[in-house]
Amino acid sequence: MNNIENNSPVYLQIAEKLATQIFGGKFEPGVQLPSVRDIALSERINPNTVQKALAELEAEGLVINKRTNGKFVTEDRELISEKREDYATELTRTYENKMHEIGAEVRMPKILWLNDRAAEVLDKIEEMKKNEELGEERRRGWFF
Repeated sequence: MNNIENNSPVYLQIAEKLATQIFGGKFEPGVQLPSVRDIALSERINPNTVQKALAELEAEGLVINKRTNGKFVTEDRELISEKREDYATELTRTYENKMHEIGAEVRMPKILWLNDRAAEVLDKIEEMKKNEELGEERRRGWFF
């Protein structure tokens, strides 16, 4: 689904979306990205806009252009990790600033990166907590 907003240029939004997918592991280092045409169709935007977004990612070093073979995610895992850390820090600062604007004080902890197994364990813990809370509410008569 197309989630284009009006607060920044479309090409930057597409570049951010692709970068986020790289940071999140949807596109692994060295993997070929979808074609410009495929991205344009899925996002319902002009292919020139996609080209500009990919050029932005190339300038940052996240994407490599292999002339006749297409665009690929860099194999430089350290660069991806550094860019991901910078992006996460930027998101955290934006969140803190927005919360401050509405009168809330937020103190964000250090960003911890989870591997798939750790994420599964945390999800299971959250599920167990919800089930435990639901049981408590039933015992107290919240649910009939």
